[in-house]
Amino acid sequence: MTTITRRAVIAAAAIALFTAPGAAVAAPNLHGDPNTAGTQVQFHNDPGDSNSYTCGAVGAGGAGVGSNPGGGTGQVNGAFGPGPVQGGCVGSDGSVYFPTGNAE
Repeated sequence: MTTITRRAVIAAAAIALFTAPGAAVAAPNLHGDPNTAGTQVQFHNDPGDSNSYTCGAVGAGGAGVGSNPGGGTGQVNGAFGPGPVQGGCVGSDGSVYFPTGNAE
């Protein structure tokens, strides 16, 4: 699969998520790790969401990746400074999300 084809597939999946009528959105959320404030970022999804996610995040002074179990919490393995964080996540069902959050 070429890079252009991959990008087209990801873009189409992202558009489908926002245009599907009646589709429930249970996107992962990024937030600071309460145990190590200002240095780590976690992501979690709703307990009723059985999908696991692999997420990457970029923020003030850091970048990293991580994964979580269905309905659970995962840790991004980079160190971040306080400030906004932008992420990209792919679910075990092929869903694609671009969550934002803060490392505080």
